[in-house]
Amino acid sequence: MLYFRARNGTYKRVPQKPSEGLKGIGGITVYYIPPLGQNKTTAFKPGFRMLVGDAALRGPAQTEKLDPKVCHRCMPLTGDNNNLNCAAPDSVTLPVKFCAGGIRSVITFPTCWDGVNLDSADHKSHVAYPVKGSVTDRFDYDGGTCPASHPVKVPQVMYEVVWDVSVYLSGRG
Repeated sequence: MLYFRARNGTYKRVPQKPSEGLKGIGGITVYYIPPLGQNKTTAFKPGFRMLVGDAALRGPAQTEKLDPKVCHRCMPLTGDNNNLNCAAPDSVTLPVKFCAGGIRSVITFPTCWDGVNLDSADHKSHVAYPVKGSVTDRFDYDGGTCPASHPVKVPQVMYEVVWDVSVYLSGRG
């Protein structure tokens, strides 16, 4: 959830809206993306769980500054068909300017699994992102080489939310 803080200190929940070209009433778009060029991708086993990010953070995590997995984009009213996740013009911080088409937030989950544990105490350590520098195709953002500790490739899960900030950032809210 995203909240807008008004000048008087009150908070209002920011509504969600569907991405341009999709039909719906707000919500979240979930993508399951098999890595390009990979012949072997393992489906999620029943009971598999994972998390990404840290709900307690109030700024970008150090690792996300180097290789973002949670990012945001100020969307124009129409015509932004650049679907690359966490690529320019995305940022790890929320935009502070008026975004006529809303703010798009993307959360990209790990694509490498240890192959044994369906979950872990932190819901994160049984999964990992590909080795930094192993992704060679800009259209296959998380299709790189898995670390030896997490050798099993799983589909990429990506969440996309568009926040309808137009009322709040235009001064009408």
